[in-house]
Order: sequence, then C-alpha cells, then structure tokens
Amino acid sequence: MTKISYITLPMILLVFVLSALKPVQGEFKTTTITGKLSGKKITFDIYLPENYRKKGFGYPVIYSLHGRGGFYKNGGAFHPPIKKAIADGVLPPVIAVYPDGTKNSWYADSKDRTILIETHIIREIIPWIDTNYNTKPSRGFRVIQGFSMGGYGASLLAVKFPELFSVCINYDGGMWNWEDMTSKSRKWQPVAPVLFDNDKIYYESNSSPWKFANLNKDKIKGQLQFRTLVGSLGLRLQKWRNHLTSLEIEMDYVDTECKHDLKCLHEKAGDGSFRLMGEQFAKALTSEAKTGEELKVEGK
Repeated sequence: MTKISYITLPMILLVFVLSALKPVQGEFKTTTITGKLSGKKITFDIYLPENYRKKGFGYPVIYSLHGRGGFYKNGGAFHPPIKKAIADGVLPPVIAVYPDGTKNSWYADSKDRTILIETHIIREIIPWIDTNYNTKPSRGFRVIQGFSMGGYGASLLAVKFPELFSVCINYDGGMWNWEDMTSKSRKWQPVAPVLFDNDKIYYESNSSPWKFANLNKDKIKGQLQFRTLVGSLGLRLQKWRNHLTSLEIEMDYVDTECKHDLKCLHEKAGDGSFRLMGEQFAKALTSEAKTGEELKVEGK
C-alpha cells in the first residue's frame, strides 16, 4: 500500500533549508531576562533545534503555555512531542519557548500590576526572542498553544493579539468566564479578588477571551486558525467553540477519550496539531516568496 505524505513542497523546502547543515545538537536551556517595561526578572525555557543557525533563513517559533499550579518547567511536557514531530518531518526545525505563567495567573496582568504575565509574554519575551535569535518574526511563522489554564491563556492572547499569531492550539483548556473567576474550588481561592480586584469591567476589558473574540473577529476570521483537543473539560470548550462559531470563526474541534492529560492528548491527536502548524508555515513561506517576487517586479 502506498504511503500518503501530507507534506507540501514548500514544507519540504523549509525542512531542507533548515536541516541541510553540519550536525549540531539541539539546545534546551533556561533563560532569565530583565523586562524593559516591567523591570522584573522573567525566566523561561527555550529550545533551539539541531543545526540551529544564528544567521540566514529564520525559524518559526512555538510558544507553549503550562497549566494551573505549574511554572515554566511544566511547559517542557510539550517538548518531546515537538522534537518527535521535527524528527518525523511533520514540522520543520523550530524554536520553542516555554514561558512562566506562575501557578494561578491565567496569563493575565493583574489590576494592581503586581502580576504581569501578559506583558511578560507579549511585550517582553516575544520581542526579545525575535531580537536575540534567528526567527521568522511575523505572525505566519508564530504559534501559541497551551494546556488547561495555558489553553485559556493561549486562546486569550491569540484573540487579543491576532496580529502576532497564525495558529492557536488549545489542549483541554479551562475556558473560564467571569462567574468561574469569582468561584472558589476545593484547592484554590477565587481568582477574581487577586487578579482583578473583583472588577468585572477590568476583567472584560483586559483578560476575557470571550470579549476579545468579539472585538477582533474581523481580524481573526480567515487569519487565525484554532484547534481544540478535548479531554475532561468539554462543557466549557463546547461553549467556547460555539462562541467562535457564532462569530463565523472556524475551529478544528477534536473529541478524545483522554482525561485531563496532555500526554494522552498528544498521543491521540497531537499529530494533527503539528500538521496544521507545518501547513501554516509552508503557506506563510509561499506567501513570503510571492511577495518577494512581486517586489522584484515592481522594482524593475
């Protein structure tokens, strides 16, 4: 039986250009920077692929957000599947970044400005990565994904800043609304008093993916691709899908038999996520090449 390949020609070229170098081991390291805006120390993990080059053809970047109760090291759970996807040729070599969302930030900036996770990621880490590493610094080559609280964070940052990302992958994300933020669980105190000073208007103006999907729907439709892998949090994820559908925003929605388990979600349906990323990078590469040719013609 003939094996069917889903890798497009631009994808093959992207893999070839980024891989046809002398063997150099990939590097996974912890980095700490001082935020120019926040003045705070910001620590995160970063992976540089094998054969990483400091100059020349740039690399796509995947930002992976960990779940509630964790820190940046928990983002490493995304790392083995990314490396496997690269080894299998589903992804080209990529840079992967694992920010720190702290235990209970929901990837937001708090009203009192003592917690600045959104600022750290959007205004500090992303510009720093693009300045200090050989990236393709455009939305077509930038992906954000997350698990649990990180799925909420990835969705929030994607719809709030659609000009920065082309793909958003949500792994069983806790798609909370204001009522959820004000409720107390067995383990956790309510989020609303700590992050938002019980101010619903502040929350909806700054940290509600539901509101920002509405606000930015025209920038999102046809530009930002969503994929959701469902474990045990299906009820809220269905509501999130329905909300985007009501705005005519498409989502690849995948039910699984997994519980709230990132490893299981990757094993059951992760390949589809990486294929989506690879196809998007190939599409962006084609668009970039076409634009370059048009500029050459205009410059004659």
